[in-house]
Amino acid sequence: MNRGALKAKTSKKLIIKGQVVPGRQQGRHLGFPTANIDTQHEELKNGVYGVLVHLRGLEHIGVMNVGVKPTFGSKLSKTFEVHILDFNDVIYGETVQCDVIFRVRGEKKFPSIEFLKHQIKADTLQAKQRFQHMGYVSSEATASKLGQARYLNLPDLQFFNWCHSQFRVNKGIYNTIDQWFYDEGIENIHPRRVHVIAFLQFAQEGNGRKTEKEGVLRFGAGGLTNQLREFMNGYEKGEW
Repeated sequence: MNRGALKAKTSKKLIIKGQVVPGRQQGRHLGFPTANIDTQHEELKNGVYGVLVHLRGLEHIGVMNVGVKPTFGSKLSKTFEVHILDFNDVIYGETVQCDVIFRVRGEKKFPSIEFLKHQIKADTLQAKQRFQHMGYVSSEATASKLGQARYLNLPDLQFFNWCHSQFRVNKGIYNTIDQWFYDEGIENIHPRRVHVIAFLQFAQEGNGRKTEKEGVLRFGAGGLTNQLREFMNGYEKGEW
């Protein structure tokens, strides 16, 4: 998809616009500085989103967090914070517009700040991959960052164990998912693992089925293939 087509898609998306104001600097301490946008928007559910950021007449790719940041406490107010990729300028007082292109995941409380840092890395990589798939990010720029996520470089068994600990997926289902993306043409292991993680997040948020006793992802006969197709259809349309 070219940039013109992507712009056409954004006209149908939600828009977040406001002035950048000082925040609590939590993103900067985590290694992902964010611009805190002074705005209110009831339609947008709490979670993480891939956005196009309009600033100073230019467009940037960003990852926006909307919510109360439950990992940091239970009494925080809702905020709209965007991490602009490959951008380090101070922009307090300036007006930014964020076109919401796709949802990365829902809001989640993590057991530690370290877990949160790893998840932010995964969210950022997933957003880059999805923008690349839409023709907006060069493959070279994305590939240069993929190696920074430590778990993406784990040996096969250790990567599966990480996925199992995060998403309660068994080995058979994991192998089927991995093979399905490979057959779809995602032969490079790093992008394929990003797709595997994105699908497991998609399934975990209600599109897969779990047994109450074990909490393991279950799909039933033919259900996994149907869910993978639904995921990829939505992925290509920028819905997930």
